[in-house]
Amino acid sequence: MVLGTYLRAKHSQVFRLGQVVNLLQMSSAELDEHLSEQANDNPMLVLRQRRAVGTSTTDVLEMTAVEQATGLYDHVFRELTGLIGQGGLMEKVIMALIGELEPSGWLGRGPDAIADSLGLSVTLVETALQVVQKRVDPAGLFARGLQECLQLQLEDRDAMTGEMALVLDHLQVLESGGPAALVRATGVTYDTVQECLAVLRRLDPKPGSAFASDPTLTREPDVRITLSDNGCEIEFLSTRQDIIEIPRIPRGGRSHETTEAMAKARSLKHAFEIRQSALKQVVGAIVKRQGAYFRFGDRALAPMTLSEIAQETGFHLSTVSRVLNGLLIEGPNGIVLTRNLFTGTASAQATQSKRQVQARIRTLLAKEDPKTPLSDRRLTAILQSEGIAVSRRVVSNYRQEIGIYAAAKRRLRA
Repeated sequence: MVLGTYLRAKHSQVFRLGQVVNLLQMSSAELDEHLSEQANDNPMLVLRQRRAVGTSTTDVLEMTAVEQATGLYDHVFRELTGLIGQGGLMEKVIMALIGELEPSGWLGRGPDAIADSLGLSVTLVETALQVVQKRVDPAGLFARGLQECLQLQLEDRDAMTGEMALVLDHLQVLESGGPAALVRATGVTYDTVQECLAVLRRLDPKPGSAFASDPTLTREPDVRITLSDNGCEIEFLSTRQDIIEIPRIPRGGRSHETTEAMAKARSLKHAFEIRQSALKQVVGAIVKRQGAYFRFGDRALAPMTLSEIAQETGFHLSTVSRVLNGLLIEGPNGIVLTRNLFTGTASAQATQSKRQVQARIRTLLAKEDPKTPLSDRRLTAILQSEGIAVSRRVVSNYRQEIGIYAAAKRRLRA
């Protein structure tokens, strides 16, 4: 008789592995719903609910709305499941595009920068981007800027005309010169310009914001960051790990059904502990990358993508995305949605993040002489002299996003 060794997977081992994979793929809201369902079906699984800040009926309703909200990243994963499932280069490029998606729904970096990081051709990435833009709903997601975002929505509504295309191409003159400037720049009649603007006002310039909610008003943060001489100390506050309870029942008093229910409860708790371990690794990697941000604020927020954290921790991009969904971090700068810590570089040539550049623009404009305000061209020159490689168009867009008027309007208000 020949002796040999072999591995045999027990049914319980397969069940536990399935639990782990299942929980890792869930968003925070999905996880809470799953645990509640399991607790209702299994008397051996007891949950203590997370404490909310408020206790009024309004607070409870707001909490429910937050927990049931579908996140942007969960949404696009579902929308693009068919394309991702094709595997190969298509999966690689689409996952990279999702990793660059900002809360606004726009891409943090353009196809050229993404192609360079993947070692692929720009043409391939741009082709995949066009497919993604046509596939996802609402229209405007994965746009590279305001003009493309509006264009995608107009095309989706069959509202793109020759006159509308001209207005979009010259939309930047609207802020400084109003509709009259658009008439001069496009050669279109005043009434037509007004009709085009009326259509544009009904569009959503940041379609990703529709998936965002502000849970900071209804519950405590999940993670607290405190500064020390050794760096950042991480404290996990409101995870479910310490509120899953399994009643203790003497072996002699257990029925077959009770024993089976306790085994499933322990398996679920074990799977959740693995998920929490993954969460701690992901948060640890984020805090390590953004240590300067927690000390100095937006001006020190480093460029960071979901793909980079996934590569650093060894988890799949979708796993990283889901465990961070709705996660709140409290630090010296206040409470921040973890998603907001992810941002690409301001341009393909820049090494600074979008938030860093916006913070610098805000600082420069706060110190300007109101009688001679800094124009976008002058701001661009100053930033470039400081080693921040951005174009005047980028500076203009960033200034508008942080709610600061153009130089001409600021001079009139002085």
